[in-house]
Amino acid sequence: MEYSKHCPAGGFFFALFSLFRFALSIGLLERPLVVGFLLALITGEVFTALLIAVFFELLWLDLIPAGTFIPPNSIFCVTSTVILCAHFQLEHTGMILLLMLLSIPGAYILSRIEGWYRIRQNKKYNLILRQSRDRFSIYSPGKMILQSLAGSFGVNLVSACLGIYLLAVVYPHLSGVFQFQRELDWSVILIAASFSALAGLRVKKANISLITGMILVSAALAWMQWPIEV
Repeated sequence: MEYSKHCPAGGFFFALFSLFRFALSIGLLERPLVVGFLLALITGEVFTALLIAVFFELLWLDLIPAGTFIPPNSIFCVTSTVILCAHFQLEHTGMILLLMLLSIPGAYILSRIEGWYRIRQNKKYNLILRQSRDRFSIYSPGKMILQSLAGSFGVNLVSACLGIYLLAVVYPHLSGVFQFQRELDWSVILIAASFSALAGLRVKKANISLITGMILVSAALAWMQWPIEV
């Protein structure tokens, strides 16, 4: 398979969208729904891209960045899944679900990388203090901010390219092993993702509904995976 075009393209889109997470905070532009809408316009996969975006929006609806907490990077999941769906020309819902699930570990890894980069950038704060007090003539916070933005873009670009390339290599091998014998319906997948919203309520009845729903959805998925008798 030729990945030379799709991995850099996906990495570029991811790095660009990631700037809206912390570097350029403009409303809710970093949300999966917005990213999915933009990717739908770019790739032309409108229906698939928006459904993928809704899935990840619901999946991590309760995880909101606050303080030092960095939620999983759902932007990577949306970007990599939409890009690779277009690359592999996936139409079977079960195959798209497998690709979405495979992208989830990458979201946690990239959030760790993002946290590492933010800690590294904290060291620049002491440098700014020293320059503002002792060497005011070379004090240039604008230059440091620009360097920080460029560094964030570069780190995200390289990380996303490697992640998308790894997914593109691993997915064909796993898709032959994990196959749904029956076609999945998007409503089942979105209902499964919406359980995280129930978990965010922190209510006992909601947790009971969550566990019950997970059991029912798991049973439905197991039935869909069961071989069809000929």
